[in-house]
Amino acid sequence: MSELQQEAVGYQTRSLIRALAILDSFGPDEPTLSVKDLHERLGVPKPTISRLASVLEKHGLLRGAGHGYRLGPKTFELGALFARQYGLQSAARPPLEAMARETSQTSSLAVLSSASVVYLIVARPLRPIHHVTDAGSRELAHLTGLGKALLSTLEPAAVERLLGPEPLESQTPHTLTDYASLHEELELTRNRGYALDEEEFALGLRCVAIQLELPRVGLAAISVSGPAADYASSDIPAFVEILRQTAAELEAAFAQAAEFSFSPAKLGEQLPRVDVDSR
Repeated sequence: MSELQQEAVGYQTRSLIRALAILDSFGPDEPTLSVKDLHERLGVPKPTISRLASVLEKHGLLRGAGHGYRLGPKTFELGALFARQYGLQSAARPPLEAMARETSQTSSLAVLSSASVVYLIVARPLRPIHHVTDAGSRELAHLTGLGKALLSTLEPAAVERLLGPEPLESQTPHTLTDYASLHEELELTRNRGYALDEEEFALGLRCVAIQLELPRVGLAAISVSGPAADYASSDIPAFVEILRQTAAELEAAFAQAAEFSFSPAKLGEQLPRVDVDSR
């Protein structure tokens, strides 16, 4: 590859990374962002932001909204495809809804995405006072029980690379913002087999979470969360037992969904191999 070609590839890669960073900047609390907002957040020149946003809008990933942008319909299409591909609704929702009914707590399934957890499925209890979050939302991993359950599977050096320099972002006086405290908590999580959020994400909110391995999805975590008064030390073992039962149900449901999925691999098993001339 010539030097000119290498420069072109480097430019294209940099543009792709910047475009992905633009998409990743949107969230539940910031559904609309202007070019100025994105420039200040990402440190990318405004003309570059405008050019990339125009391309993303053309492909349906962004939509113009006044003087700014919102996520476009293509992102919903991709999200729905992701949910169907992994059988999230059919496989995950029934066990999570059953857990929400049994515990009267909000039940969630999440995965790790960079330094955050992304909620894939959320099932809310019928009680009027409960933890409110939505599928598709994300929170910094070190703030949540789900995040700590997932981070506990990583080596300390990997955790630090993922989360970045300390002090880590704080949301309450209970948030663990230094690595000494966080590593100690993650070691405790590994030893006891579950993670706790002791009002570290929000005052008055507690959570119990465990990690599990789901066919095709990979490493994930489930949790119950709700009013802190419901999470006395004597209540935790019962929550952990229900979480483990639900984890077993989810693993079985996802394994069954994977077995009967219409995937290219399974299609290849059923059809005769055809040799194609590669000239």
